[in-house]
Amino acid sequence: MTGLVAALQRVQQALSEAGIESVAIGALALSVWGRARATSDVDLKILLPRERGAYLLDSLPGYTPMVEEPVETLRRLGFLFLRGPEGCRVDLLLADTAYDEQAIHRAVEMEVLPGQKARVCTAEDLVIYKLISTRSRDHEDAETVVHRQASTLDAPYVEGWLRQFELALDDSTLVETFRGMLRAAG
Repeated sequence: MTGLVAALQRVQQALSEAGIESVAIGALALSVWGRARATSDVDLKILLPRERGAYLLDSLPGYTPMVEEPVETLRRLGFLFLRGPEGCRVDLLLADTAYDEQAIHRAVEMEVLPGQKARVCTAEDLVIYKLISTRSRDHEDAETVVHRQASTLDAPYVEGWLRQFELALDDSTLVETFRGMLRAAG
């Protein structure tokens, strides 16, 4: 995991120097708020308009796109996978919603490994990202965060966004799933 944290720090530094805000949202954020699990990539939400793909690539020299037409892919799909100079995969996901933008602005500098800090999403935002995912592993990740952070989580914030996602995703189970996790955490 040391190499992944160094890769995260490196890409966040390059993005910051280019004026692009970012936040770690994947397994590296999970290692801060929940429990560490194996991962082979760095997942970042970034605050950048879709039409600025060329600027993004210019801001990340040494990073190789994993698709043929990276600018078009970013514009069309809102995400881009890169291979970092150290060989690590970096997944960049554009902040396409007001929620994503807020999650980036709420990011906190945290120690991911002893002596190694990075900007990660808050525990609340990680729970939201994990619960709106359709992967069962992400729901299990959310449970570990809720279990570990239950006494400090801003439950009204989480529930407020989950209610909005229930409407947007036509999924009326998100709030109740979160409440069940809180109950189980005691």
